[in-house]
Amino acid sequence: MQTFRLKIKELIEHSPDVRSFRFDLTKDVAYKPGQYLVLTLDINGQQASKAFSLSSSPTEKGFIQFTKKLTDSVFSKTLAQLKVGDVCTVRYPLGTFTFEGEYPKVGFLIGGIGITPVRSICKNATDRQLAASLALLYSGRTAEHLIFRREFDEMACLNRNLKVVYTLTQAGLPVEGCRVGTIDERMVMAEIPDFSQRVFYLCGPPGMVDAMRTLLTKKLALSLERIVTEDFVGY
Repeated sequence: MQTFRLKIKELIEHSPDVRSFRFDLTKDVAYKPGQYLVLTLDINGQQASKAFSLSSSPTEKGFIQFTKKLTDSVFSKTLAQLKVGDVCTVRYPLGTFTFEGEYPKVGFLIGGIGITPVRSICKNATDRQLAASLALLYSGRTAEHLIFRREFDEMACLNRNLKVVYTLTQAGLPVEGCRVGTIDERMVMAEIPDFSQRVFYLCGPPGMVDAMRTLLTKKLALSLERIVTEDFVGY
């Protein structure tokens, strides 16, 4: 892990409350797809630090980025005021929610903004043409909450080893290309029939991660050793 003073080169709006913060790199620093950074901000004269998963891939040179759902917290409001050209203190890389081809078959059960490290992992796998089979079930409240959907669709076209399935939990009307309902054992068995052969990565709100862990261990009889988790807490 190293500490840097990095300048914001771009702010990317995904929806009214989700934004990517992209930092310019004068030199590339090695990190693994799925790792996170720690951002430190000055808030009313006090230093405050929070961790954010990197949504960029090590294959994307010249920048790193994280993607955040903006909330009403003091930290989030300060973050929302950052502008292109602002300089921030960033520490990275950290974290073990990573994948670089260690397993032949992987499944992802993901909710909401928990998609950010998975974007890093899948982008890296696609760019490097990893042979591993990747199956992603991505749950959002509505289609607008499926961050990076266009990018995942493009990756699935380029990477024959990547399967992406979207499901919506609060859609009023059917949406083309999306299932309806929360991720449950029937959905997993239907979309990932070889689930028993896979290592599963779970990421999203803590309640969702707990529910997916229970689903895999109690209903689908997978061992905890085949589950990798990352909890996302809004702040």
